[in-house]
Amino acid sequence: MRLAPRKRAVLVLRFYEQHAEVETAAVLGCSPNTVKSRTRHALNRLRELAPELAATFEREAATS
Repeated sequence: MRLAPRKRAVLVLRFYEQHAEVETAAVLGCSPNTVKSRTRHALNRLRELAPELAATFEREAATS
């Protein structure tokens, strides 16, 4: 809950629901580049707040 709503949304769509960047962008009403940027910022923030969770997301990103 300490992540901003848009950052949470992009992580949920990308990693839990396994949407592609283009699909995530369509759901959020933004460009794929914005999805990339929000994902990067969300992961950086998550590394600060909960490093163990960030590691999980990073492993999933590496395999997709």
